[in-house]
Amino acid sequence: MKYTIEILKKHKIHYDWKTIYVGIRLDLISYKEISKYAMEFLSNHAECENSLILDLAWGAGDQDEDYKKLQMILIELYSELIEEESSQWDIEKRKWRYGITAHLKEKNEDSPEKLLDELSEVYADFGYPEDMEPFIHYMPPSDGHNPLLYSKEENINRLLSLFEEFLQKERAFAQLNQI
Repeated sequence: MKYTIEILKKHKIHYDWKTIYVGIRLDLISYKEISKYAMEFLSNHAECENSLILDLAWGAGDQDEDYKKLQMILIELYSELIEEESSQWDIEKRKWRYGITAHLKEKNEDSPEKLLDELSEVYADFGYPEDMEPFIHYMPPSDGHNPLLYSKEENINRLLSLFEEFLQKERAFAQLNQI
């Protein structure tokens, strides 16, 4: 599933060219989002004369061209590309994960089972991160909880509570990384 930078805005997550780059590399956003961000960037930086950003704002390039321009912007602005498995990569990836999971919570507020199903998809999409395991419905509980002793509703509520704890932790992380 593709997302937009709107989920980052809505949840007050700081994003920049690095965040866009990681979103593209993880196939979370479409290439149209590069152009949208370039236009947003230019509206916030009227003095900007970077030809790469101006080109991206026009949105006339193909995906390969846009990707190369995005890479060149990262090198110009930050002196390097973000390497996978680097601390900066992990920060940007967690911003996306928080935005997506918060979005799914809002989208599925009336359907907890659908929320849990969609969270398990995010769990897979993000490479099965260990910190998501406690609220993934098909994972065995690691805290000694025996789901057979509880009703379906009680088990769902437990998973939702664990998800809410995760979301609060990720919100705090995103707020700490507003750079």
